[in-house]
Amino acid sequence: MMNFGKVKETRLWGVTAQFSDVRLPIGDSAAGTHTSFANPLRGTLFWDRCQYILSGVTVNGGATGGSFTVTIETDALRGYTALPIARLRLGPNSTGRIVMDSLHRSAGSPTPTHLRIEDTITAGATQALSFQVHCFAKQYRGVLGSGGGTSERILQGSLAGNQSATSAGGDFTTDTTLVVGISDTNIGMNRMRLWDNAMFWAIAGSTITGTWEVDVVGTCAGGTFTIATTGTTGNIATIGDKFALANATYGQAVNPTRVIVTEVSAGTINALEVVGIAKSGRGSLAKS
Repeated sequence: MMNFGKVKETRLWGVTAQFSDVRLPIGDSAAGTHTSFANPLRGTLFWDRCQYILSGVTVNGGATGGSFTVTIETDALRGYTALPIARLRLGPNSTGRIVMDSLHRSAGSPTPTHLRIEDTITAGATQALSFQVHCFAKQYRGVLGSGGGTSERILQGSLAGNQSATSAGGDFTTDTTLVVGISDTNIGMNRMRLWDNAMFWAIAGSTITGTWEVDVVGTCAGGTFTIATTGTTGNIATIGDKFALANATYGQAVNPTRVIVTEVSAGTINALEVVGIAKSGRGSLAKS
């Protein structure tokens, strides 16, 4: 069948008899032995449409089998690693074909590079996990680029960070509002009012006590509203946490103007950073 839609339909990982925690590059893994192959989605940093489907899912042990968390991650953003994209929790009743959840609530995806499997099996148990990861992906050309690292006309980099909290020496000890662009890099989302696709991650720094949340906000009718959020219950709680922000409008985003750091339970967080990637076409207007 001719690929008229220019869609990439491919398999990314094969996992057979995985018992324990592991982080796998693209390829096949059988009983702990990994065989790599070239990333079928290489060459494109940001896919406008991308979905991940697991097939052949089996968890040994029947009704008392183990449970696993499977996360697709990317190392493709310049300067960052292990940013989560999609996640699925598998247990003894997980079988067949299952669609993975987008952590950003987005139809798009950056190029996936690694698969993380985390088990919750008790020591000495013999349950094993097996599955295949497939994807369907399609991409369009953007119109605004960041001028470095890629010719795809995509923005990427630090949206806001602890550099804005100079009075606190890089530490946040209370609710704080950061101005987008006052950081080590300004990725340039101010250059377009509405972006077709945008994703954000919050990265916890070198020290953290208490629990925290992050919201990326934009403006509408003279006020602000949330574009994307980590949540409200204190999800950022561990050093090195890399947390995907769920998009309120399912992928699209107006240009962000502020990042709100919320202290859910008392503590201090050091070197918190918010990372973004954005891509858009120019659009067109019909004659009235």
